[in-house]
Amino acid sequence: MEGQFNWPIMLPLSDSPTISAPPAGIARRLGALLYDVLLIVALWMITALVVNLVFNDGNAATGPGLQILLLAEVICFYLYFWHNSGQTIGMRAWRLKLVDSDGQPPTLRALVKRMSVAPLSLLCAGLGYLWYLVGSRQQTWHDRFSGTYVVLLPKKT
Repeated sequence: MEGQFNWPIMLPLSDSPTISAPPAGIARRLGALLYDVLLIVALWMITALVVNLVFNDGNAATGPGLQILLLAEVICFYLYFWHNSGQTIGMRAWRLKLVDSDGQPPTLRALVKRMSVAPLSLLCAGLGYLWYLVGSRQQTWHDRFSGTYVVLLPKKT
């Protein structure tokens, strides 16, 4: 795949057979991530409120059960949006789309691979994201591992 892939990637769109889409810059990607994190934190707050009121008589819920529930929400959030449209809400705001090397929606297997490595990209002092700057294909670690690309969509006119 390394030798056969060249930018720009071609994305099929409903109103046009193909459109040229360059790779998304790291600043846009981090902006979309921040946007999504804010949404996820809001979702966690609602979940914690419901768990506390409904299942814990108003007392603060803690423990591995709640932690697993919150982690499941993050996984479901990303898998749902990436699988259905290739874009999370933050990615839509920044005009980003997740595609495979053919410009098509990634498979569920690729998305699970991406989800499993994405936390490592951040936890290793951001090195997985910084790889975007030195790699030849402008991909982060989780992009490379899953065979996915984040591209910048054109402005709607």
